[in-house]
Amino acid sequence: MRTIQGPYGVTFKVPDELCFAFNPVLFIAEGCESLTIDAVCGDERYVLRYDGNGDIYGDAQQVCQCFFDNTDFSLDYSQASQDTGLGKSVTFNLTAYKIGETRASVVVISSFVIWGSMRWGRDAFNEYRVVKMWEGYPFTFGLYAQGGGHTLLVANGVSPQSHMEVSEDGMLAIGASAFPEGADFVTIYDYAGTLQQGVFDNTFDLTFYLYQNVEQTPLARINIDRCEHKDVAYLRWIDRHGFWCYWLFENRQEQRTTSVIQEFTRPALQGYTPELGYQRGAGRRAAYLRGGVLPLAATLVDDGLYDYLFDITSSPVVDLYLGKDENDVEKWTGVQVQAGTFTRTDKPLQDFVINLVLPTYNVQRL
Repeated sequence: MRTIQGPYGVTFKVPDELCFAFNPVLFIAEGCESLTIDAVCGDERYVLRYDGNGDIYGDAQQVCQCFFDNTDFSLDYSQASQDTGLGKSVTFNLTAYKIGETRASVVVISSFVIWGSMRWGRDAFNEYRVVKMWEGYPFTFGLYAQGGGHTLLVANGVSPQSHMEVSEDGMLAIGASAFPEGADFVTIYDYAGTLQQGVFDNTFDLTFYLYQNVEQTPLARINIDRCEHKDVAYLRWIDRHGFWCYWLFENRQEQRTTSVIQEFTRPALQGYTPELGYQRGAGRRAAYLRGGVLPLAATLVDDGLYDYLFDITSSPVVDLYLGKDENDVEKWTGVQVQAGTFTRTDKPLQDFVINLVLPTYNVQRL
């Protein structure tokens, strides 16, 4: 949290410049009798008021979540880079009255709020990641850009390469169209300062260095799979940090279930007959429901990829890829991942298995 000294002796403790909508967005006004939080994002505005006698605590978490109610969870996969809308700049106007003071202490701050959360313990945001991309399937890599800058995309660790300017504060998605052609893997670098083009020296030992002494920070390595896969399901989801994630899962054996609706309809009201049963419910059942689950597996993943995939189990937005429509636009449909217990072993590689809940529907009803 940040500490700000306001007028008339009021000390405010406010959220950091970067915060998350599903973590506490905490405000503290020390030694006050009232606190008003006026949160503004675009055309939306919410006001919270708190009264007390001492240190007043206010949490704008639910207000920040409201700013994402109209979020359109769609991406244009033809673009090299785009803003996902999963982060918003919010202005907080704070008004507090110190105990015994009639004049208001007013402070205005801003924070960039991300549609996500940080878990307890060690959790790094926007850190280096190793992910996988399947050729022929829509894909983006998400990153947070603060204050603008440049990225360098390098194929196979050496060449070819391309650079791209990123916008100011925003949750960005870098599309596969920005990747150099013919790459088996792409490394994304972030540069501090003006981008300097990387070049080879003349020793022909594949040494890659910067033309000028400018720091480079690797953001991600994206491994590209060009193999053909059958009987698979391609899913995308939003992880706990507000980034879009993707994986091509292998289909396992479908598990089908049926259930009965124990209700009595018109035939059961016609009387007690041998056809209907002398004990109600012992005759014909009124209706059956059919459903099931479809197990999907990511085989032999390491610890880093296990954490990457595990976010799908708690994501409220999970989509299944259905191909492209007549206008060559990607089609997705929302799916539900079955809740349960996931056992993580101490082995270096293990399978990660989830169950998609298949829709339940009526087969027949009497």
